[in-house]
Amino acid sequence: MEQDLMHQQKIHSLGLLGKVASPEGFGSDEALQGLRDFGLPDPNPQLRKALQVALTHTSYVYENDSLFPAAIRGVFSPLQELGKSYLRKQAAVEIFRRESIPNVGFLSGEVAQVSSSLQRWAPQQAWILSSCSIGRSLSRNSLPWRVVADFFYQVVGVLCLAGEAETAASLVSNVLAYSDQSAGIRDPKTLLQEQIKQPLTYEYRRSGPDHAAMFQATVTSQDGRQGTGEGPNKKTASRGAAEEFLRKYVPKVFRKEPYPELGTDAVEIPDEPPHGRMVGRLQDLFSLSPAARPLLSQALIHSSWAYENRPKMKECRQRDNLILGYIGSQVLNYEFSLSCARQAVEYPLQELLSLSSPPNRVLDKAFRYAGLAQGLLLGVGQASLGTPLELGANTFQAVMGAVFVSKSFPAAMRPEWPIEWESIWQMVVQESQDVDPSTLLAQIASAMKLHFDLDFVASGPDHARKYKAVAVLGSQALGVQTKVSGADVAGKTHARQVVSQIILDALAHLAGEHPKQSLAKSKDAFSLARFVLTHQAAIISEQHIAVQRWVDAKLFGLHWASSPLKLVEWSQDADELVTRVVNFRFSASRFEQAFRAANDAISGAVDDMESELTATLDVLESIDNAESISRDQLDVLVQLCNVYRCLGSRDPDISVGELAADWQLLHRGRLEIPQALPLVKISGRERAILDAAMNSVMTSRSKVVVKFASSQPLRLDFATTHPLDRATLEHACSLWSRVSRTVKVETTETGIQATVVGATVPDSPGPITRAALAAMEPIAHPYQAAVADLLHDLKNQLVAARLATSSPADTRTARLEQQLAASRHLDQAQALAVRLRATTSLLKPVDAENTELGSFLRSYASTMLTRLPRHISLSVPDARQTVRVALSERGLIAVLDNLVGNSIEALAEGGAITLDWTSDDNEAVIEVADDGPGLPGQVIEALSSGERVRSTKPGGNGLGLLGVRSLLGRVGGELTLVPSNSGTAWLITLPISSDLTQEGS
Repeated sequence: MEQDLMHQQKIHSLGLLGKVASPEGFGSDEALQGLRDFGLPDPNPQLRKALQVALTHTSYVYENDSLFPAAIRGVFSPLQELGKSYLRKQAAVEIFRRESIPNVGFLSGEVAQVSSSLQRWAPQQAWILSSCSIGRSLSRNSLPWRVVADFFYQVVGVLCLAGEAETAASLVSNVLAYSDQSAGIRDPKTLLQEQIKQPLTYEYRRSGPDHAAMFQATVTSQDGRQGTGEGPNKKTASRGAAEEFLRKYVPKVFRKEPYPELGTDAVEIPDEPPHGRMVGRLQDLFSLSPAARPLLSQALIHSSWAYENRPKMKECRQRDNLILGYIGSQVLNYEFSLSCARQAVEYPLQELLSLSSPPNRVLDKAFRYAGLAQGLLLGVGQASLGTPLELGANTFQAVMGAVFVSKSFPAAMRPEWPIEWESIWQMVVQESQDVDPSTLLAQIASAMKLHFDLDFVASGPDHARKYKAVAVLGSQALGVQTKVSGADVAGKTHARQVVSQIILDALAHLAGEHPKQSLAKSKDAFSLARFVLTHQAAIISEQHIAVQRWVDAKLFGLHWASSPLKLVEWSQDADELVTRVVNFRFSASRFEQAFRAANDAISGAVDDMESELTATLDVLESIDNAESISRDQLDVLVQLCNVYRCLGSRDPDISVGELAADWQLLHRGRLEIPQALPLVKISGRERAILDAAMNSVMTSRSKVVVKFASSQPLRLDFATTHPLDRATLEHACSLWSRVSRTVKVETTETGIQATVVGATVPDSPGPITRAALAAMEPIAHPYQAAVADLLHDLKNQLVAARLATSSPADTRTARLEQQLAASRHLDQAQALAVRLRATTSLLKPVDAENTELGSFLRSYASTMLTRLPRHISLSVPDARQTVRVALSERGLIAVLDNLVGNSIEALAEGGAITLDWTSDDNEAVIEVADDGPGLPGQVIEALSSGERVRSTKPGGNGLGLLGVRSLLGRVGGELTLVPSNSGTAWLITLPISSDLTQEGS
């Protein structure tokens, strides 16, 4: 019985993979014998079906869709990501265990070499080639190596889901052995040039069809010696040729010299009490032996501290946490991919992430939630800058790496996880609770305000009664309804699940990148999907929506909002579906608003920017003398000011040629730019990001070369021969990459690479496509412009404080006068920092919480009554009904404190404040009103035009109302000023919460 239970647990996560038709015949396939050679026991029927899917190409699925569930196409990518993450994790573990690692670059390079070797190993596996199912456009005898490698990844992914870890490990070990035997060195071309020290000539010959081309390369030295190689591209072929040359003529390079053992007998860093306490806490939390303490200590050593404390590091035989961070990243990436794959195969609509690893902002959140900063050893310079997002993320990964190694490399981390950190596991791995199809459909229908009801039709005799469920979907927005019938099955529960899955499959078609193409083969699904999509468009056009809920449920393409190309492709299909509906009314401006809000929700750029600003203010507020103001601190402040200035402005478009001319003029004599430039226009915001990349590389004070690598997409390389500070460069790239979703900047070995991705505009775009294109265009945000002004003033005060004490003073009085002037500038800076702090407190990251409105408002008003001046009265609203709104209590308090605070200031002579609310099925409205003198005309005009609010209060900056509007907009709400002859009245509109998790529970 215990064995049966374990067997059920193994196949529990195969879900959709076990629903393919006609698995017969697979048992005689060569694939099963090949996998038995790697240790796979005789598979059960569900695992056989899953392995059949794993050895299937999408081209075969399209040609034989009747054999597969409709949602099966969405499973291939998560399976591949799971297989890739498992390969990288196992490779990292094996290399770490058998070799001493000199640095993290060596380890990552060795792992990359294993992944590269797979492209040569996989095509040699007869059990894959003879058993795979491919479309008619592919030939089994000349499959591209990428296709064969994907089959391998999918098989490994299935084995991981099925709990067959030993077989998966055996497969990866075979790839590792092949890599050790065949790869030899990571960069044979560079090594060959270093060893030969004479001119080398590479010649290429191409063979095979276009879809499976092969290249043969020959490298020839000046003295006539040659090496040959082949591969699917010139790069691989030339590497093979260089490697053969080295093996024939320079065999000594393949004899690996052992690296010195670093950190193998390390001890814990002493005399650092907070550090030691954190090491002890982690030891107790994960039930580790005392022998684990040196490794846990290493996980909390940043490279900046290691550099500044080299004697102590040498004494303790320690090293920084970079290698452990790499090990931990591979472990967490695998657990994350495993969770995503489980969601994909069980409930395709719940697989919400297209990422292959947890985002850095999530890992940084886990780092802070776990309190690891208390024990982290940072250098003095880095400590003055705080702990940026990437540093926190890497430290959390390093701790996970230390625990993983100390636990002797367990197959899975879940069983080793402490209950005290359960919320951190959910945060990082993002597991979801199992939900049956009918419950999931009810949740999604609620999120998009679609009425969902069920009727049952019984048939057959009493002893064999069958039930057919009929789902009735009603759209109040369209004023119509439609019915969907399921199949005759035994039991009402089963019938409800069958019809629910039909509707979920239609939603899955709509959620794909090309919904029209996906729906083309199913007339019934096409009609149902068009009805649902039109309903979604009508809801967005007429009502407020909970944007994050729609993103999570993949409704109306909002989950594509952060990917410009995919969003436009989806929108074109959506336009063709909905514009066929007679008398369909739409609001392109509301579509655009929804796409922008969804992008903010997905990218987290606003949250990241506010976190960066808050961390900077933390450092600046601690400065108490001008001498302690560093150049690095001012540079960070200038960078932040430039970012907010960019977000707060809308500069005109510019051509690449004009931009290059501006650069040549600004950096005369220090810049090399090619003469032939692509005829491409970029937006003002994209130009600002490229300017920032250029300025970051220009700090090298040497010549900079700009290369235009491609025009579609536009890709620029900024390179310099002078070494740059890597940490500063990565921080700048991280900061500016958040500014626009159409530009990505990342560091290279010699500088920065910037990629500008723009969507192709169709000839006659429909309303949804027009909205998608408009949402990609940058808009000026008055709030960010106001923050930029304050940051600029803050920087000026700090610079003035430094200058006041930098000039020579001949007398004691002169020195005292300098100190007084510096102190006054610091006081001004502190006051500006306090104003910024008060403003940004509104925009803390928006979480997924919701609030029961009636009881909250009564509690808030009762608390506020105890703080009001005696000459001001406040009404306490009734809790008439139970309504939950899509904003946390913390967010509501921030909004109300700002509006009520303004009313209190306006009622200096006394008066009354009214707090009231109402709601319907879709939204709730809170009214905050007073009988004071009312708002000044210029404030009303600025609010109505969406421009910057100029405060009329002494020392005010008008940021409060802008912050409130920004916060409400991020959850699909609004702040509206009600016209009035006397007093001021605000309406806060919030969508009713459709929290899927809460409803599912």
